[in-house]
Amino acid sequence: MDVRGVCHIVKLVVWHRSDVLDAMSVSYDRDGREEETEQWGSPAGEPSEICLEADEYLTGVEGHVDYSGHGLIVKSLTFVGNRRTFGPYGEKQGAAFELLAAGGKIIGFHGRSNSYVNALGTYVKMYS
Repeated sequence: MDVRGVCHIVKLVVWHRSDVLDAMSVSYDRDGREEETEQWGSPAGEPSEICLEADEYLTGVEGHVDYSGHGLIVKSLTFVGNRRTFGPYGEKQGAAFELLAAGGKIIGFHGRSNSYVNALGTYVKMYS
């Protein structure tokens, strides 16, 4: 993802079941235009749409990873914002992780997937 011109995340969609996070996609504002990322994983399970207000932003992501027949997969995600928390989506099983935007806000994600989300990282914009 090229983050030049990206201002903030507008919307996230996560597909999940009770025990796993199946897929995710992100829409963001780039120079006043809404753009959507590729989808990571396969959209099975229940879709949940997270819409952020203009003055909202994400400050962190918490989750769990565990091994399955598909290798290491993201089992759950919780999105932490400056005003609200969203999730958890999936099951809190396996090793916990936390991605914090210390001194900034999350403006995008990058990831790796097969049938499920295998890895997730963030792009952070520091406060000016």
